[in-house]
Amino acid sequence: MIQDITGSPLTFMAGIDHRINFCRELIGANGEPTANERNVAARLKSVVFMAMKRAVESGVPKSQVAVWSDSDLGEAVLLRGRSMSMLTAVSSDQRSEGGSSELSPTRGWDVATRLDSDYAGVRVNYNPDSPRHIREQTQDNIFRLSRKCRAGNRGLLVELIASPTRRQIDRTGGYEEARTMVLLESMRQLQDAGIEPAVWVVEPPADGRAASALAAQAHLDERYGIQVLFVVGSEPDPSDESDYPTRAEEEMTTLAARTLGATGILIGPAAYFAQLAQLHQGLITEDEATERIARRIHSLHRVFLDARATADVL
Repeated sequence: MIQDITGSPLTFMAGIDHRINFCRELIGANGEPTANERNVAARLKSVVFMAMKRAVESGVPKSQVAVWSDSDLGEAVLLRGRSMSMLTAVSSDQRSEGGSSELSPTRGWDVATRLDSDYAGVRVNYNPDSPRHIREQTQDNIFRLSRKCRAGNRGLLVELIASPTRRQIDRTGGYEEARTMVLLESMRQLQDAGIEPAVWVVEPPADGRAASALAAQAHLDERYGIQVLFVVGSEPDPSDESDYPTRAEEEMTTLAARTLGATGILIGPAAYFAQLAQLHQGLITEDEATERIARRIHSLHRVFLDARATADVL
């Protein structure tokens, strides 16, 4: 039986790791980023952290908030999070901006220890029908990191990314059906391999039954204390300059709040991309960018609370 090592209900996490390339997508770097471009990108990540801090100051409970960043450009974010007793997760894959990604369990553990992060985070694109040797290598890497986390009283955070094949889509009758199948079977295979995260992160289909099935799989066989976060706003829209969530973000947040077994949301780059782009272009000030991102995060918090308060099953 797995217990969450933090003892706190993780409800709102900001994903400011490698899910977008800050140097290339926000700054427009070509090829290997220069030292100045890296500094600018690191500063933009800090703006998102300051927005999370401001959201906490305006009412989002700090004990339920976390930031997930990398040790490449996000080290300052993680250290500042720890300094104010905010939960932190550090990416365990070895990746530089513009480079490839490779999971190194030893490095992942060393980085989590050095930065005193609560969680070691892994984003894994896993397909249950991929060649056996590929699946076993991935399982072994995550299992070794999982074992280190358990022994060192840190949590493992696994975000599953589903990319169904054409054959899987044809077999199930549609893309969303195939993606649900891939997520469920991937989670099951990793569990069977002895991998026991403290937190699962998934972007479920909008169908409530599919979302419930994913949350149920995470807690199967008396896995108590497991936290499940649904990804909100994974695809940024550079033209979306609103201070408030889109309808799709509100719907996913509501789904998370009303799904039995789901504990919260991971807030993706849609909540901050356009604002950071405007800041980098000199169209708004840093304080304006921080305030606008904070308002969007706070709005998602309010949507979550309102939906959970009216949920029939919780």
